[in-house]
Amino acid sequence: MDIQYFGKRNYGCRIREYTADGLRCVSLENNLVRVGILLDKGADIFEFVYKPRDVDFMFTSPLPFAKNIIPTSANPAGNFMDYYEGGWQEMFPGISTGGCVNKASLGMHGEVALLPWDIEVLKDDVSEISVRLRVRTLRFPFLLARTLTLRENDSTLYVEEQIDNEGRQELPYQWGHHPALGGGFLDDSCEICIEGNPSFQAVPADLGPTCCLAAGQQGIWPTAVGRTGETVDLSAVRGLDSREYREFGLSGLQEGAFEVRNHRLRLGFGMKWDKEVFPHIWVWQMYGGGADYPFYGRAYTLALEMWNSLPGGLENAVAAGTAPRLKEGESIRTSYEVFVRDYQSF
Repeated sequence: MDIQYFGKRNYGCRIREYTADGLRCVSLENNLVRVGILLDKGADIFEFVYKPRDVDFMFTSPLPFAKNIIPTSANPAGNFMDYYEGGWQEMFPGISTGGCVNKASLGMHGEVALLPWDIEVLKDDVSEISVRLRVRTLRFPFLLARTLTLRENDSTLYVEEQIDNEGRQELPYQWGHHPALGGGFLDDSCEICIEGNPSFQAVPADLGPTCCLAAGQQGIWPTAVGRTGETVDLSAVRGLDSREYREFGLSGLQEGAFEVRNHRLRLGFGMKWDKEVFPHIWVWQMYGGGADYPFYGRAYTLALEMWNSLPGGLENAVAAGTAPRLKEGESIRTSYEVFVRDYQSF
């Protein structure tokens, strides 16, 4: 493992750049959390560790880690799943299904999750560290920048982001985040906590009839109808042996926030954001369900994804008139927080 220390410091807040499996990585760390980022592949957050309890909140995919591979055939949906290691991806300028917009073809979850990102260190002090990550899309003239900050004695990751349209025409876009929880955190004692009573729409999604929710229904969080007519509590996490799979969207949020609480560990992981920028949550509950490619029933994860528009797929959102647009030279900025709560310390 090839390691470079930015500040050559092993205490307080620190930044470490290193190479793993031939790919550039960087870790941001303080006395409470360590955040691992895969710079050469989407700036994915592949670990988010709460150090006092040695708990990693991120899901690790059962798929083999793909590096320098050539898939057996081109996937019409794009290459996202062939290179999916788990963890947390940014989705831009498209979400979910692909399509063709402005004569540019997009695969699943857009472009930036498969591109290498650049890094710039903004601050490297014992009490605070901050880095800026940047990437330009290939098929659209967008620049995306993400600034990550950690502070001493604080288990919150502070994030600021900006998108610039560098083209000379107005362009539609979709934007979202795909933080998949798992690791030593997720189990059947977990509860999904969302303020208020947002509405939801259940969908069969792209993993077929294994979705255990009745397709096409609308309701109020957290109660839904199962495929066989039973009542389903969407906020209750199920165990791996349940072999359940659910996927649905939430709208009408009271606030842009969620927290997943593990009652057995007395530990919580959550996010809060500007719901004017991301007014929807897409919920992916893969509790050992989902037959065939890509997981063959081996995935145990929960993702609560902030999305800026529905339906999924930039082409679909453009057709529905729900895709936001950026004018020539226009930018959009936002910020959000990712936090850990240790209820044992209360």
